[in-house]
Amino acid sequence: MSALARTIDDRGATLPRVGPVSSSQPSKLFPGLFKMLDVNRRLTVLEIGPALSETVDFFSQFKCRLHFVDLFHEPFVREQQAKLSEKELRHAFEEQFRFPAGTQIDLCLFWDFLSYLDDPALRAFNAALRPWIHSKTRAHGFGVHHLAIRLENIQYGIIDTETLSIRPRRSAQLPHHPHSQIEMHEMLTCFDFERGLLLPEGKLEMLLKPRN
Repeated sequence: MSALARTIDDRGATLPRVGPVSSSQPSKLFPGLFKMLDVNRRLTVLEIGPALSETVDFFSQFKCRLHFVDLFHEPFVREQQAKLSEKELRHAFEEQFRFPAGTQIDLCLFWDFLSYLDDPALRAFNAALRPWIHSKTRAHGFGVHHLAIRLENIQYGIIDTETLSIRPRRSAQLPHHPHSQIEMHEMLTCFDFERGLLLPEGKLEMLLKPRN
């Protein structure tokens, strides 16, 4: 895994410096997400993004292994996405997802990353992630209610089960590739929509479950 991928087992971590939390956002879906997970056993969590201090602090209350894979900064996503074939993109994602043998991810935190993948990249991401999920995996992310919505260049963290942190992303925003729910269903084939919530600014908060 690259230098921008990080695994934290339970509590110990040296975290990168990031800007301060600028605001917070309530979440009505996060409490239900954690009711679906068996938090009494060890959890394996994948977050697409950097290891933020508030997120690590939040998960310190659980027995868990955290895998942070900051794909937002990977050159193959940021600079080469439109030039690479779907096969090449799949291989690049697989290299980032080189977890220990036997890893099964219980919770995926996508945030708004899926809206920065074009169609071949989204299919490649789906194929690379599929071997690591299981029948009780759950995922959380943000999409758009309609394709004219533009996402802000922000990064998310977790304050508590009902509150997300928000801070501006320091890097330039990636090219935007929004997907409708129908398109997401066709290309992200390892998941189905479990619940969705339309937010005031036109974003869609999503809970996903494995597809049968």
